[in-house]
Amino acid sequence: MRLIDTDVLIDHFHGVEVATDYIANALLADGELFISSISVTEILAGMRRGEEADTEAILALFTIYPADETVARMAGAYLNQFARSHRLDLGDGLIAATAKVLGAELITRNAKHYPMTDIVVRAPYERGRKRL
Repeated sequence: MRLIDTDVLIDHFHGVEVATDYIANALLADGELFISSISVTEILAGMRRGEEADTEAILALFTIYPADETVARMAGAYLNQFARSHRLDLGDGLIAATAKVLGAELITRNAKHYPMTDIVVRAPYERGRKRL
């Protein structure tokens, strides 16, 4: 089971072919991919005028897991442990907690944002070339 971090979705929107390929291949392999409701917030916050249809189309590919009380409590524990030492922010804390609660691999290009040792964090690619 995989939880896709916001940065992978942003790469897709920015035309990074390796991100698009990763998402497509992971969907084919797993049949279902997850994103946190926090990623939905982050994506919508950065959406530009005219991108609404494309944004909704990509979001529709994922199962969106809510930041419920269990996720909130886990994120609070992560923030208590890592906010000062690793500058963990609320969004990343909630996304990591979502991965923990789901028992999912956290797929991100920003592994350094996730110092937790109780979740599997994996970088699916290095930033590649943009499509022409």
